[in-house]
Amino acid sequence: MKRALVIALGVAAALAVMLVYNVWRGETEVLAPQPGPVEQGRQALHAQLEQSAAREAQIEKTYWDQPEKLQVLIQSHQKRGAELDGNPAAGELLAHDKDAITRLQNRITAIAAQRQAAAAAAQAAAAEQAAPGTAFTKP
Repeated sequence: MKRALVIALGVAAALAVMLVYNVWRGETEVLAPQPGPVEQGRQALHAQLEQSAAREAQIEKTYWDQPEKLQVLIQSHQKRGAELDGNPAAGELLAHDKDAITRLQNRITAIAAQRQAAAAAAQAAAAEQAAPGTAFTKP
């Protein structure tokens, strides 16, 4: 009987120690779960998007009037898009790349139109200098 009482008190003491430890651990540790690998990957891709967007904005400002350089930027966006294609967590990055490609292609088209208009104006000015008074005369 004494032996059973000692065992019962030992088990009760062990349970009490476990209870106190679990309560203490619950109060001191963070209850929020750590993000899983998918969430960590998504966060890393979002950070990459923010960094690349800032870097690309600087590069675009520098090369805004140089279609050859803008074409290189388009190729870099296409390359990154090909690398991330099929990654469901990279949707935000892929959308950014598509928008950037469209914006840069529109800028290249605008530069080509400006150059074509400038060439036409220069050609008209040269024609006016060659034969003054004959170009654009009213009947």
